[in-house]
Amino acid sequence: MDKRLNTNTMAQFDKEAHSFVVRIWRENSEDPTQTAVWRGRIRHVQSEKQHYFSEIAEISRVVARYLDTDSGIEAIFEPAQGQSVS
Repeated sequence: MDKRLNTNTMAQFDKEAHSFVVRIWRENSEDPTQTAVWRGRIRHVQSEKQHYFSEIAEISRVVARYLDTDSGIEAIFEPAQGQSVS
């Protein structure tokens, strides 16, 4: 296999690829009669912007919306904590 072709293919893949990190945690209520709530954050790796959610089903909706939108990342994600808005 031609290593140059493979490198070019991977460079093109990396240029067009998007990576997301999903973090999910359980928040327990002070009231023992209430059910714990699952919450999470999706972070877009390339831009370091994030989106918080409280429904697990929102993960696929947010990623799909990001990939299908022309309105830009700002419509879905916000700057990660400590990051400035560009």
